[in-house]
This record gives sequence, structure tokens and C-alpha cells, in this order.
Amino acid sequence: MSTELAIIRKENIELIVSSAPAAYQENVVSHDRCIDAGKLLLQRIAESGMTDELDQQVASFLEKARKTVHKMNDKRAPLTKLFDEIRTAFTGMENDIDATKANSVPALLQAERNKYAAKKREEELARQREAMRQQQIEQARAKYRTDCDSHYRSQFRSYLDFHLEGLRNLFAEVTLDNYDERMSVIANFNITMSNDDELTISQTEPAYPPTLIPALDLSKIRHTVLSELMPTFHVEFERTLLEERQRIMGMMPSKKMELERAAKASAEEAERIRQQMKEREEAEAKRVEQERLQREQQQRMEAEMKAKQNEVGNLFDQAQVTVPSYQPKTSVRKKLVPMNVEAFPEIITMWWTKEGCNLSIEELTKMFKKQITFCEKCAKDGELIQSEHIFYEDEVKAK
Repeated sequence: MSTELAIIRKENIELIVSSAPAAYQENVVSHDRCIDAGKLLLQRIAESGMTDELDQQVASFLEKARKTVHKMNDKRAPLTKLFDEIRTAFTGMENDIDATKANSVPALLQAERNKYAAKKREEELARQREAMRQQQIEQARAKYRTDCDSHYRSQFRSYLDFHLEGLRNLFAEVTLDNYDERMSVIANFNITMSNDDELTISQTEPAYPPTLIPALDLSKIRHTVLSELMPTFHVEFERTLLEERQRIMGMMPSKKMELERAAKASAEEAERIRQQMKEREEAEAKRVEQERLQREQQQRMEAEMKAKQNEVGNLFDQAQVTVPSYQPKTSVRKKLVPMNVEAFPEIITMWWTKEGCNLSIEELTKMFKKQITFCEKCAKDGELIQSEHIFYEDEVKAK
């Protein structure tokens, strides 16, 4: 500091050394005499009680005590003022470099750090939010892809079942009269998918598409899934119908023989033969269908496993988001900022329920001294709080 401290000035040191002991001794004498005189009056009051004469003597004593206080203050004032100046000089230097003191250089630097830390934290939170958003988008993409795969497989199964049912109905409706015609129809039954067939499967979309993904991207996902599935559908369609057609063609001669045998039998025997034929055909069709469904189930499981693997891969990729190289150490706390005066009853209510209700009357009285004093001023005008928990007493002071 450019200003010389008062304590290192020679004249001030001499003043302290020369006057301090004398002033202290004089004040000690005044203090002791005042205390002794006051105790003597208290003793007389205790022995005989308060009288008019003693009341006047006490009043005189109190006046002298006030004057004595002023005299003692005048004697020590120069010294204590000097000490205050010394203390102020020392604490002033400390405050200049104390980061907890407003407007000090360290406090200003700390404020800059706080602003920078808040900025870095907000950037990090924004980065995390964006990473989370991207992760949600990737998850939505993966799920929509899985939904599309499941949807189009279901559409294909319905379409294939329709054609299988048509082929089986042709066989079920074979008679001796239409045998040759049905043999030709079944032998030439179409087992390849056409462009119209593809359109029938692809013209519908999965319900409830994700809103996080643009419509154009959803369309691309559907197109990609269909591009991957259609070759498989073509192969599965042709293979399944070919196997079913060959199976039926292999059963046609034996069915003709059974029909001829039924035609020669009695009505009752013919009905029994036809019933047995129907049961055998239904059992065989059920067996073939069960095998086909098992193959489809295996394909679905493989597709679902692949989708889950892709989803895990996307999650892993998101976890690799680069973390900023530097983040200042911070401590974050919630700072309460009242928006209007209505906030304070709510603040007081929380404080009261959490802490205030557990404090003693003495602690609360000290804490609410200002509010109690205000209510006492209102009482001078006759405005009293009407409550079973409050009692007003008269405080009398002699003047």
C-alpha cells in the first residue's frame, strides 16, 4: 500500500506507550467506584425495599453512571480509534486479495471463472442432450427397420397363405368328373411372384411411424427393407408353392383311386371313404403347414437377433461420443430466486416445516426480532394479534 500504516509512525507509537496505561488505570478506578456505589444501592433495596428516597438516589446514580461512561469513552477513544485504523488498514489489505470480498481482484477473477464454468457446463449439457437425441433417433431408426421387417414378412405370409389356400382348395374339390381339368390347373398353377404381387405386399406401411425421423428417411428405410426382403420372398414363394404343388400332384392318383372305390361302394361305404380321405388330406396339409411355420419362425428369430445386434451396435457407437478435453471443476447448487412477493410465504412455509418448528422459543425470538418489534409498534396503536399463542405484557421503564 502507498499510505504508511499508522502503527509504524513514531508519534503514534509514543502516544500508545505513554497514554494507554494511564487511561486504562483511570477507567479501572471509575469502573470500580461506579460498581461499588451501585452494589451498595442494590443492598439497601434488598434490605428495606424500594422507597421514594432510594428511588431518587438510584435515579441520581444512573445519571452519574451515564456521565462516567462518556468520560471513560473520551479517555479511550483516541487509542481505540488508532487501533481501529490499524485494524482497518490490515483488513483492507486482506480484503483486497480475498476472493470472498466483492470487487476484489480475486473476486473479479472468480466471477470470470464462474461465468466460464457455467458456459462450459451449458455446452456440455447441450452436447449430452444432442448425443441423447441422436441416440434416440438411431434407436427409432433401428426399431422402425425392425417394425418394417416384421410388417412386410407378415404381409408376405398372408399373401402366401392366400395362394396356398387356393391351391389346396383346388385339390380338395377334385371329383371324378373334374379330375383331368383339375390336374391340368394344378400342374400349371402359377408359383412365381409378379410385379403386382410385390405391389400388394409393399403398398401398406407399419402403423405409428416415429416422429423423430423425417418422412423421406422413413421412406428410404422402407425401401431398403423391401429391397432386402423381396429376393427372399420370391425364393420362398416359389419354393413353398412348388413343394405344395408337387405334394398335391403326388396325391392326385391315389385320390382318384379312392374316388373310384367310393363310386363303386354303397352310399354308406362311400361316405366313410370320403371322410377318411378328407381327414388324411387335412392331417397331411396340417403337417406340411406346421413345417412351413416352423421354418418361418426360425427366419423371424434370426431377423430379430440381427436387429438386436444392430441396435446394440448403434448404442455402442453413441457411447463413443467424444468428451471435451477440458472441463473446469465446478460445484453446482440450486440458487433460489424469488420471482415476486408471493414467493416468500412459500419459502417461509418450507423453512418452518423443515427446521423452524423444531427450534426453541428463544432461538425463534432472536431470529424474528425485527418482525416482533414491528408487531410491538403496531400494538402502540391498539392493533393486537388475537391468538391463543400470543400474550402482550406491559413493560414499564422509569425515566
